Amino acid sequence: MRPRDEEQFQQQGLDFAREHDESKAEMLRPGAKDAMGAHADSGQSRLLDDLDTIDALREVALDCRRCHLRATCKGVVFGEGKPDADLVFVGEAPGADEDRLGRPFVGRAGKLLDRIIAAAGLQRNLVYITNIVKCRPPENRTPSEFERDRCMPYLRTQMRLIRPKILVSMGAAATQGLIDADARITRMRGTWQEWNGIRVMPTFHPAALLRDPRKKAPVWEDIKMVLEAAGYEVPS
Repeated sequence: MRPRDEEQFQQQGLDFAREHDESKAEMLRPGAKDAMGAHADSGQSRLLDDLDTIDALREVALDCRRCHLRATCKGVVFGEGKPDADLVFVGEAPGADEDRLGRPFVGRAGKLLDRIIAAAGLQRNLVYITNIVKCRPPENRTPSEFERDRCMPYLRTQMRLIRPKILVSMGAAATQGLIDADARITRMRGTWQEWNGIRVMPTFHPAALLRDPRKKAPVWEDIKMVLEAAGYEVPS
């Protein structure tokens, strides 16, 4: 290589290194990553706002990588039921059975929820069932506030498309995600709340009923209030 060519080559290398360092510095600048994340969130929000069917939303959600949970689960458990249901039951996150089958509430707690729905004079396919978080947290731990926040756009869009009369938030995590991050389910259950213009009835999660059958009675009282408010016949 001639001296002049070598000098130009070295200068190009210095220019590239400087550009790389500047780019790296920008990435490390306080707030830079947050700004990039906000930009990505804004773009996805516009995408979700443009969707007009549950099936279209499902296709987007199944490819979600908004948080780390997707890397440790088998797949996204989106939700199922009537796409224009009056009643939506919302839990916290999928468990092992749900993760394996790709359907919400199919384990022991799900079977109990089916019995509650049947006792109310309804069928599972006439309501909608989903979770705040669509991917199973490792070892079935409670989803974090960050994980709830990252998944919330999907729930908001689900509810925009379904337009239910009432949400039943089952358990502390669901109620904290919908109503109040500091909510205590023991204090809030059985009291009407509101989320995005939709009436919400917090109640105990079916899994809590399996651990403590004494909670079945208050849950049944909550469900009867839901049925009455939705205009359904209330079993005696």
